[in-house]
Amino acid sequence: MPEYVLNGQTASVPVLLRDRRRWLLLLLAWAGVMGIAFRTQVADIRSQGLTVATEGARNMFRMVVLTRSWNARHGGVYVPVTPTTQPNPYLVHPRRDITTTDGLELTLVNPAYMTRLIAEMAASDSGAIFRLTSLKPIRPQNAPDPWERTALEAFEGGISEQFGVETGTQGAFLRYMAPLRVETPCLQCHEIQGYKLGDIRGGISVSQPFEPIETATNAHIRQAMAMYAAVFLMVAGMGWGLLELLRRRWFDLARKIKELEDTRTELVQSEKLASLGRMVAGFAHEINTPVGVAVGAVSQTEEVILRIETLLGQEEVQEADLRAELTGLRQAGTLALANLRRAAALVQSFKRTSIDQAGEIRRNYSMQELINDVLSTLNNNLKRLPVKVEVDCPESLRLEGTPGLIEQLLTNLILNAIQHAFGDGGISGTITITTRLENEKVHLIFADNGAGMSSEAVARAFEPFFTTRRDKGGSGLGLYICYSIATTQLKGSIQLESKPGAGCRFDIWFPAHPASPTKKTAS
Repeated sequence: MPEYVLNGQTASVPVLLRDRRRWLLLLLAWAGVMGIAFRTQVADIRSQGLTVATEGARNMFRMVVLTRSWNARHGGVYVPVTPTTQPNPYLVHPRRDITTTDGLELTLVNPAYMTRLIAEMAASDSGAIFRLTSLKPIRPQNAPDPWERTALEAFEGGISEQFGVETGTQGAFLRYMAPLRVETPCLQCHEIQGYKLGDIRGGISVSQPFEPIETATNAHIRQAMAMYAAVFLMVAGMGWGLLELLRRRWFDLARKIKELEDTRTELVQSEKLASLGRMVAGFAHEINTPVGVAVGAVSQTEEVILRIETLLGQEEVQEADLRAELTGLRQAGTLALANLRRAAALVQSFKRTSIDQAGEIRRNYSMQELINDVLSTLNNNLKRLPVKVEVDCPESLRLEGTPGLIEQLLTNLILNAIQHAFGDGGISGTITITTRLENEKVHLIFADNGAGMSSEAVARAFEPFFTTRRDKGGSGLGLYICYSIATTQLKGSIQLESKPGAGCRFDIWFPAHPASPTKKTAS
């Protein structure tokens, strides 16, 4: 694998960029698009070639029709009789053949005969062939071939023209045919066949070699093929290069994001440990008082015991003196026991909190006891400040889960309030912690009546590393950790409302898992 792979962790890189084999699919898709476009272009080129050839045949037909019309309007034309222009044996006319006064023999050329003569000239000069044909020809040679018969029958059905390419022994020919309708001059010769004015009496068939058109068409197709191939290769090469560049950039970005995530994880863990360290410092200070009192009481007990031993060493001991010493001994023992029990309770509370936060152990727990443990652990931070904490939590609210997450969340919220809402004790106020069970969710409300926050600060409060106390050592991770715990680890949500001078309110919701009856709440 290339150097861009982050120790095998490439999930953040899109599959399309991660696996080059998928680029072949894009290449195939591009080839398919170009192939379809090329086929369409080829079809257009061939259609255009056929259209040009058809238009040429159509113009030839129009010219022949105009020539025939001129001939018919003049009743035919007389031309000299030559070896190539003999009298028309199929023309019935009283003056078909005449002789001029100077002895020149002339013969009458009607439209049909003239069409045949012009067709012979065109065939010898340009290779184009056109002829007059009909389903009821007077001249047998004008009988239609199969293609012409099909066209004539189509004209009877209303078709205006017929064209197409037909390949025979002499090569490919473009064939075009359009109908001829009976006009008034035509009735002189064709009325005896039963035709009426406007009837279709036949058609003119035009055939011209298609090879020149096909040669030009193939040349255009080859040009189009070269152009499409060049475009395909150019776009494919550029696309592959851009994908490769994007792939490298994306892997670089993924690596940097991974490094940032690792750094952020380390900072969050450091912040958690720092929070735990503050708890330890507070606990050490808090437990020092009852332990010190107990030590003092035990020291007093030793002194009382020495005095009792002195009294017992005397020959006579006053009962009152002995009872007084015993009373002092009892008081010292009671004082030592009470303070040791207080210290044991503090140790137990700190033990639960520290184990829960360090290991995130899943167990049954009491929500009220959890809040009290957190407050007890932070008592050293709170007792020095003019801040009162009020708790409203039903004693019956017992859950199963990882209490360490909630303890960490509450610890961060309390420390954040001490530092920001009350200015490290510069402002007096009240912190209220309320918990309710609503629609199978725990609703935890943490509110204070401290300094509050601006709308800009509220919008960025849960961003990592955002803090308004950077100059005083703020890390900007406290509320981010709260957000991460609430949304990611507890699978819930957290919402902040605040205004300057009106305090802050955090609403936290997370799924409620009632305590299992088979498990005892850890103590």
